[in-house]
Amino acid sequence: MLKRSSLAVVMTALLASVALPAIAVAPGIAAEEAAPAKAPTPPAIRVVAAETRDIVEKLSVSGTIVAREEANAGTDLNGMIVNQLNADQGDFVKKGEILAVLDRSTLDTQLAQNEASRAQAEANIAQTQSQIADAEVSVRQAGEALERARTLQGKGFATKAELDNAVNAQDSAKARLESAKRALVASQAQIATVEAQKKSIDIQIAKTEVKAPADGLVLARNATLGGIVSSSGGALFRLAIDNEFELSADVAETALPRLTVGMPSAISVAGWGAPVEGKIRLIGPEVNQASRLGMIRISMPSDPLPRVGNFGRADIETVRRRGLAVPTSAVIYADADAFLQKVENGKVKTVPVKLGARADGYVEVLSGVAEGDEVVARAGTFVADGDMVTPVRGEQTGAIN
Repeated sequence: MLKRSSLAVVMTALLASVALPAIAVAPGIAAEEAAPAKAPTPPAIRVVAAETRDIVEKLSVSGTIVAREEANAGTDLNGMIVNQLNADQGDFVKKGEILAVLDRSTLDTQLAQNEASRAQAEANIAQTQSQIADAEVSVRQAGEALERARTLQGKGFATKAELDNAVNAQDSAKARLESAKRALVASQAQIATVEAQKKSIDIQIAKTEVKAPADGLVLARNATLGGIVSSSGGALFRLAIDNEFELSADVAETALPRLTVGMPSAISVAGWGAPVEGKIRLIGPEVNQASRLGMIRISMPSDPLPRVGNFGRADIETVRRRGLAVPTSAVIYADADAFLQKVENGKVKTVPVKLGARADGYVEVLSGVAEGDEVVARAGTFVADGDMVTPVRGEQTGAIN
C-alpha cells in the first residue's frame, strides 16, 4: 500500500515538470500571432547613372583595294616585235623611263628612203633655180632684141615679120621663165612633203620606246619578249600613279548622308596584322538604282604596300564628341519614341528621351535625363512605371537584372 502511494507521488511530479514548459511557451505563441505582418521588400534592380563620356560612332564598310589613278603604257604601232623589256610587275618606275623597246628596222628603212627623197627634191630645186636664171637671161635678151627691132622698123630697116619674130621670142622666153618658177614651187612643195613624212617616221620611231607616262608601280605587264604588239591588243603595262591606293567600298544609301570627305577610318586588310589609318577622299555622287548602294573611296598609306584587289574593311568615325550617355539596354521603345526608366527614391518613373549617337554599347541622351540620374540598367524586363525597387549599384550583387 505504501509502495503504490510513493509511485503515484513520483508520476505526479513528472507530469508537472513536463507541463511547465508548455505553460511558459504558450503565452509567447499567442503574442506572435497577434503581431501585424511585415511589408515585403521591393525587388533588387540594377541601376546605372547617366554619365558624360566620349562617344565615338563608327560605320563599318568593306570593299576592295584599288589604285587611286591608273595609267597605261603602250603603243599604237602594229606588227612591231618586242626586242627588250626593262620593267616587270612590282617595279617602281619614273616618268619617262623606258619600259620596253620595239624593233624599228622597218622604220629605219623608211627613214632612209625619206632622206633620199629629200636629197632628190633638193637637187630638183637647184636645177630649177638654174633654169630660172637662164630663163631670166633669155627674157632680158628677148626684150633687148624686141627694142632693136622696133627701132629698125621705125627707120625702115626692119620688116614687119622681123618685128613679129622678136615679139614671139620675148613671149617664149617669158613662158619658159614662168614654167621654171612653177617647177621651183613644186620642188619646194616636195621638200615640205618629205619633211612631213620624216616627222611622221620620227614619231613612230619614238613610239618604239614604250615609256612610263608617270611615276608609279607597275601593276601588270602584258608585253613578252619577242611578242608582236598590236594597237588593238591593249596596253603593254598598267601602272598605279604615284603608288597611291584606296579602299573602294559600297555603302547603303541610308548611311551616305552620315559621311563627309575627310572622315578618319581604320582600315584592316586581309593578311595584315594591324589596321592602318585612312580618310574618306571621295563620296560618289550617284547611287546604283538596282543595289541602292553608293561608292566611296578611302585613301590609305602605301607603306605597307597594298595589293590591288585585296579585301579590306574600314571602320569610319562618323561621330566623335563628349556627351551624356547610358547603356543601350536601358532604353525602351514605343513605336518611334524612346524612354528610360528613371529611379527616384526607390520608385520607377518612365521618362521620354531624345537619343543621339550610338557607340560601344552606349547611346547618347540629348534630353530627358540629367547627369547622375539613375536608370534601370535593363529596362522593361521586370519593372513597370510606378513600381518600387531596391536599387543595386556598381559591383553589388543580388539584382534580378
